Parts: sequence; C-alpha cells; structure tokens
Amino acid sequence: MGRERELRQLTDALTRPPVVVLIEGEAGVGKTRLLHELAVRPMLVGNCHPMRFPYGPIVEALRHACPPAHLNPVTGALRPFLPEYAHLLPPTPPPLQDPQVERHRLFRAVLSLLDSLQPITLVVEDVHWVDGDTRELLSFLARCLPDTVNLVLTYRAEELCHPVAEPLAHLPPHIDHAELALAPLDAEETALLAKHLLPGTALDLWPLTGGVPYAIEEVSRMLAEGREPGTPPALRDAVLLKLEALPLAALRLVQAAAVLDEPVGEESLATVAGVPPEQAERGLAEAVRRGLLREWTPCQYSLRQPLTRQAICESITPAARRRLRRRIEAPAQPQGTLSPREEQVVGLAAEGLTNKEIAESLFLSPRTVEVHVANALRKLGLTSRRQLRSS
Repeated sequence: MGRERELRQLTDALTRPPVVVLIEGEAGVGKTRLLHELAVRPMLVGNCHPMRFPYGPIVEALRHACPPAHLNPVTGALRPFLPEYAHLLPPTPPPLQDPQVERHRLFRAVLSLLDSLQPITLVVEDVHWVDGDTRELLSFLARCLPDTVNLVLTYRAEELCHPVAEPLAHLPPHIDHAELALAPLDAEETALLAKHLLPGTALDLWPLTGGVPYAIEEVSRMLAEGREPGTPPALRDAVLLKLEALPLAALRLVQAAAVLDEPVGEESLATVAGVPPEQAERGLAEAVRRGLLREWTPCQYSLRQPLTRQAICESITPAARRRLRRRIEAPAQPQGTLSPREEQVVGLAAEGLTNKEIAESLFLSPRTVEVHVANALRKLGLTSRRQLRSS
C-alpha cells in the first residue's frame, strides 16, 4: 500500500545487475515487506542482530543457498561456517599463518560461492546492527560483485553508529548503486490501508499511528479484537530499548516531551525536563538522532511517533511524573517585560493562530515569529504555547 513508486525503483535497479542498493526507513515502515513484494528472484536474506555475531547475517543468508557441483576450491574455507553443506563444499584448505591473508581467503570464498549461484540478490537486513567483520566483508563484496549478483542493505538511520554508505565508496564503474528512503504513509494511504484491514469502517488512524504501516496493522488488529488501541508490544519494547541507551539529559527531554504532548521550543522543553541549558542542546540532538523526538516546525520539538507517548509515559516513575507536572503547572518566575512586537505575537498566539498565520498577519518570517514566541514564553515564565490561551 502506497509503495508503487518505490517498488518500481527497486525492481528497475535489481534488473540491471550488478548493483548495490541501500533502503532506509524507521522500524515498521515496511522495508522487509517491500522486499517480499519484489518479483526479482532468487534472493538470499540474512539479518543483523543486536548481539552482532561475526559474519552472522552472511552465514544466515548462505544457509539458504543450494551450492552447485564443481565449486572453486577456495569455497572450502566456508566449511566451518556451513557444516550443513560440508558434503557439498570442497575440502577445507590448509590454515595460513597470517590472519589477514586468512580473512581475505574467507572473503574470496563468499564471493566465489555467490558467483556460482548467479543470478542472485544478497539481502542483508538491519545493517544498523552490523558487526565489524560483516561490515568489512560487505565493503569487499560491494566492490567485487559478479556481473549477475546484487547486494541490498536495509537499515534504520536513527540507530546507525557507523557510515552505512561505506560499501558505496570507491565502487568500480560497472557496479551501479541506488538509495531508497521509505517514509510513513500519508493520511490518505493510511485510510486506504485501514479500510482494507477493517472493512466497513471509516476510522482515522493516521493521528494515532503516524502512518507507520506496522502500527496501522497492529492497531487495526486490536480494534478488530474489540480491544482499546494502544502501543503494540514490539513497538513498546523497541522504544524502551532506545530509552535505555539514551544519556540522562536526552532521556529527561524525551520524558518531558511525552508529558507535554505538544511541540515546544528547546528552552521550554529543557525547563520542564529540568536539564541545564548547556546540556539541553546535546541531549536534544541525541534524542532526535535516535528517532524519538522530531523537529515538527523550526525549533519546535515533540515525539516522533504518537504511539510512542504511551510507552514512554508508562516508563516514567510516579515521582518523576509529579516533578514534570509541577514544572508545567508552576512555571518559573517571569524574566522581563514583553516588547511591543512580542505582545502582538503573544496576542495572536493566544487566539490560536499558528506561527505561519501570525507571520502572514504581521508581515514577518515564521522563524522570527518562533523566536518572539520563545522569548515571550521565557519572560512570562511559561513552558508551553498552550498556557498562553489561559493566561
């Protein structure tokens, strides 16, 4: 649903081997499903794991291969990794004294086995979790792909800790490359998918799911079973794992954003979170990089996915939740008087106008309006734009 263009692009790329393809997208956005819909076959698929097993995804992929007869003798180096195919592989070559030479022989063995299977597409999923050995092997394969072999890598940008485009560096001229980014579905596509999953209903699931297909499917399942829609367990666990990995300042900012539940400026978010200004910028950048917070409009931050709010709120201890509420309900002391322009902006904001509408009304840029709103909130001792309407 909603992936016709991406499916055409991917199919077109893979029908012109050799090619290296990178597919990026957040968890649940449909990277694996896109690959399942491909008409291009055959494929060998391996998955990287958080435990980061050396060569794990390559071994997993090759376990699904059917090696032909009369293989290159170098493929015998794979016998220890593929004991189930030991009877089909050449004898193990004698050990070498130099570990680097031994590693090169192993890389050549993988390349030779792929060459014997052509045409073939090797898919390695979740490359954000790739181990160092597999990472080097993928770079080697990318530069040496046989004429009818493709390499596809999927990953989540927010969980990367290394340059995922490394395999694209220094590709020889005959090896092409392509990059696809899968975004969440828009409101119309979400409605179509929900209608398909829940025939006869007209529920608007986009505000709750943010257009993430996995979330749409899980929420639809909950509704079909008569349950209240909530955060799917897999998504909840993924969010909790991200929270565990956050530095303390970033964690507090994310928790504050969950309690506020509306986009706010960096200074207001830091005030509610109780994070010193010198730590807020770095913590905010880390929370955005990890895919928990998003800059919805210039300098206005909130949770990236609506469904993550429930998981984050449930992880906040009662004492921490009370502290956050106190900071929201009992803001800091005023820090100055408003300028005439700030008073104009605040007046319109209190009426419910957006920054864009205020900018058009006062002939200012949206960025200038944002600065005025942030300054006014600080001077008034408020922490969110919502408080302007009741002040």
